Amino acid sequence: MKFLDYLKDKIFSLAMIGILGILVFVILYSLNCTIYVILYLEFLIYLILFACFLWDYFKRRKFYNHTLNLLDKLDNKNLVQEMLPSATFIDSKILKEILYETDKYKIEEINKYKTKSQALKEFIEMWVHEIKTPLSSAFLTIYNNPGKLSDDLKVSLDKIEDYVEQVLFYSRSEAVSKDYIVKKYNLSSAVNKVILKHKQDFLLKKISLELNNLEIYVNTDIKWLEFIIDQIINNSIKYTDKNAKIKIYTTKDKEKVCLFIEDNGIGINPSDLPRVFDKGFTGKNGRTKYNSTGIGLYLVKKLCDKLKHGVEIESNKGTIVKLTFPIGSYTDEITTLQ
Repeated sequence: MKFLDYLKDKIFSLAMIGILGILVFVILYSLNCTIYVILYLEFLIYLILFACFLWDYFKRRKFYNHTLNLLDKLDNKNLVQEMLPSATFIDSKILKEILYETDKYKIEEINKYKTKSQALKEFIEMWVHEIKTPLSSAFLTIYNNPGKLSDDLKVSLDKIEDYVEQVLFYSRSEAVSKDYIVKKYNLSSAVNKVILKHKQDFLLKKISLELNNLEIYVNTDIKWLEFIIDQIINNSIKYTDKNAKIKIYTTKDKEKVCLFIEDNGIGINPSDLPRVFDKGFTGKNGRTKYNSTGIGLYLVKKLCDKLKHGVEIESNKGTIVKLTFPIGSYTDEITTLQ
C-alpha cells in the first residue's frame, strides 16, 4: 500500500479540509486576529490532521501488506481468512466478516458438490457392476456357439467391456489414493494377464508378440497397473495393421525399472505428440481412422501420476510407451506401510 495511493483515496477529505482551512482563515481574519496567530492556528490544525492521516495510513498499510504477503505465501488460499491479523479498524473488521461469510458459503457449496459427486460415483459403479452381468452372459453364449459370427460379436463385446472399464476407472481416478494398495508385484503376471485378455485380437490381426525380461518385481498397485497396461496394449493393437509386431520388455538400473511397450504401427503425428495425454484429445489418426475417445491415455497419465509412475511416449516408425517405476524411499516406504 503506497502513501500516494492512500492520499488519492482521501482526495475528497483533503479537499474538504482545505476548504475548512480557508473558512477558518477568513473568519479569524474578520475577527481582527493577527496574521501570525491565524497562521499558527492553521499550522497546528494541519499538523494534527496530518498526524491523524499518517497514523491511519500506517495502521492500514500494516494490515493490508501483511494480508497480501500472507496470501502470496499460502499454498492453500482458503486459509487466509483464518490467519488474518487482528482487525484494528472498521474496514478490516468488515473485510474479515465478508471473508468469513464467503468461506462459509463456499464450504456449503463444496459439500453439496461432494454429495452429488459421490452419488454419481456410486451410481456409475453400480451401473458398471450391473452391466457386467449381461456382458458375461453374452460372452458365455459366444463361447458356446463358436463361429465367424461369434468371433465378430466378441470383438464388439470386447470394445464394450473396455469402455465399461474406462468408465469405472475414470470415476475412481479422483480418489485413487484411497483405492490402491502398493506392494511388490511381478510385471510378467500383469502383462500376461492383459495379453490373455486380448488373445483374440492378436489372432485376428495376426500380430506377433515378443516378450523379454519381464520376470521383474516393481512397487505398484496391480489392479491399476493392469488397467494402464491394458490401455497401452489396446492402443498398440488398434493402431497396427495385420501381421504387425508388438514388443514388451524391461530395463533396470539402481534408480528405476522401465517397462517398454513398442509397436510398429502407424505411429503418432509429430504435431499431436505433445498433447496425447490431454483429456479428450484424439489426434489426426484417432479422429479420421479409428474413432478414438481420447480418454485412455488421459487415464494412463492420471493414474501413473497418482501412483508416482512415470509415463512417456515416443513415436517415429511406430510407437514406444515407457512406464517408469522408481526404486527408492517413496515406493519402499509405501510398501513397508502396507
